[in-house]
Amino acid sequence: MMFDNPITNHAATGPIWDPAYSAMDKPAGTRPDRDAKPAIPLCAAHITTAWLNQVLAPHLAGYAVIGCQTKPHAVPGQTADIVELWLHYDRAQCPLPVRMIAKLGATDQTTRDLARTFRLYERETAFYGSVTGDDLPIARCFHADFDPASYDAVLLLEHLAPSYCPSFNISPGQVRLAVGEAARLHARFWNDPFVQEHPGLIQMTDPEYWPNSVKATTAAIPKIKALLGDACQESIAVAEAWAANFDAIMRYLRSRPFTLQHADFHPKQLFFPDADGQGRFAIIDFQFSIAGSGAWDIARLLHMSPSTESSPSCQADLFAHYLAVLADCGVRDYGWDDFAADFKLGLMMTQLINFVAVDQTDISVLQRECDDFGLDWREVWLLRGERMIRELNVPGFLRAL
Repeated sequence: MMFDNPITNHAATGPIWDPAYSAMDKPAGTRPDRDAKPAIPLCAAHITTAWLNQVLAPHLAGYAVIGCQTKPHAVPGQTADIVELWLHYDRAQCPLPVRMIAKLGATDQTTRDLARTFRLYERETAFYGSVTGDDLPIARCFHADFDPASYDAVLLLEHLAPSYCPSFNISPGQVRLAVGEAARLHARFWNDPFVQEHPGLIQMTDPEYWPNSVKATTAAIPKIKALLGDACQESIAVAEAWAANFDAIMRYLRSRPFTLQHADFHPKQLFFPDADGQGRFAIIDFQFSIAGSGAWDIARLLHMSPSTESSPSCQADLFAHYLAVLADCGVRDYGWDDFAADFKLGLMMTQLINFVAVDQTDISVLQRECDDFGLDWREVWLLRGERMIRELNVPGFLRAL
């Protein structure tokens, strides 16, 4: 379970539109063949005006792209290459935005192989290709394509500026906003068969993903012990219970209410309006999303939000807020006891995701991103989760299933 966190800040960066840019010449002669399948760009140079006119044809409403300026994003993607686009149209009235993000298959072969192993590109392109709606807190997708043979992929997404990502500097107010927005998203897909049939979502019946998760977390235990000694004993007990009681835990998970779960709902994946209230709340990166419990997203958010108390007893107002928004959105028969059980399972998952991340990531990377905010990486990534797991006796809960 790796992390794709390519866009930590969509605030306006990079070049402004250059009127002298050579690609501003209007496409000559005929338009591209709309019936031919467009190629998948491998790099920024392949994103041409002709290609944009072809893939954006369903959205252009008779307008045309007459120029495009591209720039690799300032923050490289961990599992994909990210390119910022500045588009110029033949008329100012074109309904499409002048800035977009292109998410391309990684040029680095090791990264590409990792993406193939975890089926990242096919899942995310399938997700964006069919989960739509202006009322959803998801970046609008204008084009999604994937080639299983070459493992090339492209997403053409809304640029979220002036919204910004606070990362681990997320405020308590932003956490509360994210909890409410998560509840609205979850309510939209609550027990909806659509999510259990969606090819872009991991299912609780997946014959490979969950056993592989057990193997990965078990393999991570020696490194966790080496780095933190006895400081994560309860979390290690959770990993051991997950392996020892796997079949019973999976049966229980399959019996629970389900929805569209982001599954990596932490502050680096979230965008908020800026200080002037411009922009909107949005979630990025849907490569590991699951047809599962919404409470897991809340567990991951609170685990990875240093501005909030790590004690679940101090998070009761946020739990109540989540349940109230669910109820306001029409979700019935899901109360405190249901949430508490699912939240404990969410704590298991968020901590074990971090076990694997710590095991497979250069620790200096985690340390640098936390140092930027004056935080101890061990506290953010592991020790907060350890305290939450201990307080709610998650190992005992798992053993009793």
